[in-house]
Amino acid sequence: MVRPAIHKSVQAKIEATREKRRRYYAKDNILKRRRELHSSKSKESQAKAQEAAEISKEISKAVTIVFHREDLSESDNDSHDSSDSDENDRLSNLPECLLVIKDTKDKTSAMIGSDPCTFIKRILHDYVQTIMADNCSTKGDISIIETSMAKVQKLFDHAIPAQDQILNFCGISPEWHAADSVMRFLRTVLAYLEDILSLLVFGGPSELAEAEMLGELMYQKGIRI
Repeated sequence: MVRPAIHKSVQAKIEATREKRRRYYAKDNILKRRRELHSSKSKESQAKAQEAAEISKEISKAVTIVFHREDLSESDNDSHDSSDSDENDRLSNLPECLLVIKDTKDKTSAMIGSDPCTFIKRILHDYVQTIMADNCSTKGDISIIETSMAKVQKLFDHAIPAQDQILNFCGISPEWHAADSVMRFLRTVLAYLEDILSLLVFGGPSELAEAEMLGELMYQKGIRI
């Protein structure tokens, strides 16, 4: 059976061929733009990964310097008796400040972990258990929340002078951003705990339970400071 003619004239066939080529090159341009966009995103991801690696390298380098540096002012340091003076001496250079940030980060990871929401859920679970133990007849042991806040606040207070000194030493730099990420993490955890404690103090367990059921707690919304 003879295949029917699609185009009635030579001109129509030429136009159809041109249209086919136009669509082909248009598709090729789209694919080219997609490849360029993918390449751009890949380069951006690699740049961020490299920056994170540089920050870790800088902190590790600083820690190495701290533990292997020569103590050129040992006799002078022995003459300082007050704790405030010792603290100022300890933060008198960038490596010491970075060491404080690293120590805070390690303690934060050990106590809280990598996800503040998981930590808050654990604290809430411990608090609820104190209510269940009393057959829901009391407000529960609020000190569980308060103690957790005090521990996190202590870490925060310990590290904030070091972050300030890093800003003085090298401004808004990768080192400062590394410190700031630790501090923002601690601020977020403190905000979550304060949110829960305020509901317990002013509204009681029932208001806390209602807020959690409605998903209104800060940690449930994923709010980050």
